[in-house]
Amino acid sequence: MTDTLPDNTATQAPTPKIDPALGLNLVPTRELQARRQPVTICIPAHNEAETITEVVTESRRALDLLSAEGEVIVVASACADDTAALAGQAGARVVECGIGKGVALKAGLAAAKDGIIAMVDGDFRYHGPEPIAATLLRPILAGTADATIADLYWRPLYPQLNYYGFFAPLAGRLYPEMLAKVGTTPWSGQRAASSELWRIDLPDDFTVETVINLAWNDASARVRPVLADDWTNPQRPKPDLLGAELEFLLTHAVGTGRLRAEQEDSVHSWFGQVHDRMAAYHPGDDDPTQFETTLLRFSIQTLNSLLQG
Repeated sequence: MTDTLPDNTATQAPTPKIDPALGLNLVPTRELQARRQPVTICIPAHNEAETITEVVTESRRALDLLSAEGEVIVVASACADDTAALAGQAGARVVECGIGKGVALKAGLAAAKDGIIAMVDGDFRYHGPEPIAATLLRPILAGTADATIADLYWRPLYPQLNYYGFFAPLAGRLYPEMLAKVGTTPWSGQRAASSELWRIDLPDDFTVETVINLAWNDASARVRPVLADDWTNPQRPKPDLLGAELEFLLTHAVGTGRLRAEQEDSVHSWFGQVHDRMAAYHPGDDDPTQFETTLLRFSIQTLNSLLQG
């Protein structure tokens, strides 16, 4: 006797067909409109006398390359050195404010004109073929994006552990549509957007980039990562930042129905395990690429197991 599969074709409903052009507005010519708006490049800086002249000069060069009407603003955040004076000498308008990354961003946004606003950190040295501000602004001026975030090649490994261990697994679970928008360096301070997208209730601290990412995602903005070149800036680890970002993500996810309140304890348990795994990395002993791959797999599997359990 030969085993055969039952013929259920007579009882199965036909699979509905999907229109391959569903939702597509196919047009024969370009319909996107280039933007002709004022451009402001804001540079938050806290005691950046060593680099501020270069950053301001490159930002002004970006405006020239783009033939854009605009200005460069340096936000001197509780500076105790010559940052403000050097920025003014280099051609920037200087605004002074208190301490805090979010405080500086809010002061810069308040001083900027409506139009398009780019943010470039005061300690960011870029080695690409054009200033980083020009790379950020081009897609917005062309009309192909509402906002851009620099997708940077990071060195050393430290920030990448945050991405592979923390952000990609958690955001990929809670905000899968956001991953492609923010790229591999979602915490980058180098970003630009039309001024209406900057009208956000920002925190005073370094969670500001996470808040911006979520706000832009909520607004369904056309956010695009832009590939960037080599760069340098001081590595200043912020050991409490991941925990603060976790709490903000959880609050937002529960508030928007992406996570149930009773699942928060499971995510906290996951965070503790992943944090311990990240802390186990030893430069010189561990292969960075292999460690990142193992960390990503562990983080995803652990999160899935805890949330499904």
